[in-house]
Formats: sequence, C-alpha cells, structure tokens
Amino acid sequence: MKKEVIVGIDVSKTWLDAHILYKGTTGTNLRIDNTKAGILKLCKWIEKSTNVPSTQWLFCMEHTGLYSYQLNSFLQNRSIYQTMVNPLAIKKSMGIIRGKSDKADARVIACYAARFQDGLKEFTLPSKSLQKLKILLSQRERMVDMKRQIDLSMQSFEELPQELTREIAAQNKKLKLHFKRNIELLDETISQTVKEDQLLKDQSKKIQSVPGVGPQIAVHILVTTQAMTQFKTSRQYACYCGVAPFEYSSGSSYRSKTKVHYLANRKMKTLFHMAAMSVLTSDGEMKVYYNRKLAEGKNAMSVINAIRFKIIDRVFAVVKRNECYDKKYLKQAA
Repeated sequence: MKKEVIVGIDVSKTWLDAHILYKGTTGTNLRIDNTKAGILKLCKWIEKSTNVPSTQWLFCMEHTGLYSYQLNSFLQNRSIYQTMVNPLAIKKSMGIIRGKSDKADARVIACYAARFQDGLKEFTLPSKSLQKLKILLSQRERMVDMKRQIDLSMQSFEELPQELTREIAAQNKKLKLHFKRNIELLDETISQTVKEDQLLKDQSKKIQSVPGVGPQIAVHILVTTQAMTQFKTSRQYACYCGVAPFEYSSGSSYRSKTKVHYLANRKMKTLFHMAAMSVLTSDGEMKVYYNRKLAEGKNAMSVINAIRFKIIDRVFAVVKRNECYDKKYLKQAA
C-alpha cells in the first residue's frame, strides 16, 4: 500500500533539508538541524500539518555515510518507513537540471520516492555488531594505506646516501611498526566482535569453509550483506561486487562481448579476485577448470571472473544450507 506522506531528505553534516509531499500538493520545504531535536521538530510539523499517522509516512534519502545515522536511528526506533537510495539512481531519473541547491535536491528525492515508491526497499540499520565491524574495517583499511605509504617512502630512500636519510629512515621504521601493531590489534578486535555474536560466528565459520575465503574476506561479506540478509541471490551480490557478466547488444548492428559493469563495490571485487587467485593454487578442481577453459580458447581474466562467481555461489550455498562447504557434496548427493 502506498504511503500518503512522502518526505525527501537531503542530508548534510549540520542540517537536513526536507521536502514534504502530501495528497498531490506541490510540496513544502523545511530545513532542520541534523539533531534528534531537529528531527523531532520535523515529525511534529508533519503530524500537525497533514493529520496523517506516522505509519503512512515514507522518508527517502541518499546514502551519505555517517551523516544520516541520527535520522536512521530516530525513524527506526519509531517504526517509521524509511528507504536509502543510490545517488546515481536519483541523478539518472532527474533529466536535465539547471542549477543545484539543497532545497532542490530534497524536492528531487521526494519526487523520486513518490514515483518509484512501489519498488523501494525498506531500510533497516544493521545490528550493533555489524555497525562496529564496519567501523573497524574502515579503520583497518586506513591503517593499511598509511603503512603502505611508509613502505613506499622507505623504498624511495634506498638509493640515497644513508647520512641524508638516517633520521627519516628511523622515523619511518617506528611508524611502520606502530601501524603494524595497530593492524594486529584491530584484527583481534574484529575477531572478538564476530565471536561475541552467535549468528555472525556461525555464518563466518561456514563462509570460511569455502576454499579461498579467509577471515578478512568473510567479515567483509558479512558487513556488505548485513549478515546475508540484503541480497536474495548470489547473482545479485555478484552484480554488487562487479563480478556478474552482462550481455551488450542492440538490434542486429551492435554486438559486444559479455562483460561485467564498472559500477560495483571495487573493494569486494578485489577481495574476491584475491580469493580466486588463492583457490587456483590450493584447489585442484578449480585449477583443472581453469586450464580446461584456457584450452577451449577462453580469456584468462574471464575464467578468473567465473571463479570469483563460483566462490560467491558457494558462499551463498553454505549459508542457505546451514552447513560447511563439502567439495564431495554433489558426489554424495548423486
């Protein structure tokens, strides 16, 4: 059933711009502070102006990272329907737009929600454990990047005389050790967080039973899938990761090879590529498959991408069956 009140929200760090649509009206704009008090003020205004219960409200906003957390928490705690939309989807629906402002963006978001309401998925915040894991993974990635920069700096000084770089080299050595220790501490905290949540612990064990998938990849899978609840099929998740191939053709004049799309979570694509390369060295079945496809004339990267997809298939299969991966499973079933 369609909601009676549509609220488009343009989120920023300091304030929220809201555009409220009700019964075909041209809409009302309201700017509030991005605080609990400001959001409460908006809800009271909507309730008083429309006389519609909150069960008939729909809040729509773009994914903006942490800035929308206050609003997401407020709406979820009061069971108010909310949805998060990819900014690119909204941008492509706008047509030709001249100029830009927060007020105009809020109106576009509200109009998008009103038009595509039937296809919008309700957004719910992940569990506290998943939220913590997401923050820890982000911090770990920053630490790894900083350690990599120090490594590159140390390499660049190798050809220079030591008397010129002795002090900097000593500093870099200490910094490298500091980042290494912090990464190790973060890994311990991530592991402990998974162990403290029984659902995540069980799912992580099953996911890691898939050849090529280690603890880091397993945690990233749990976070990006919200404990395997955000994607119904492995194909959907493969598309999200930039692994699913798509046909490219039009009429009888345009034919292009099947390929993956550039819009994807590149971090996950990289992780699954590492998993595929790992499984090629440890799984005889995949190695045989890889060599057979190369002998048939297939492109090497296309075959590796197929292996990425197979790994995702296996991850979804073990979670769905609620049992660890067994490479003899099909033979036993036969």
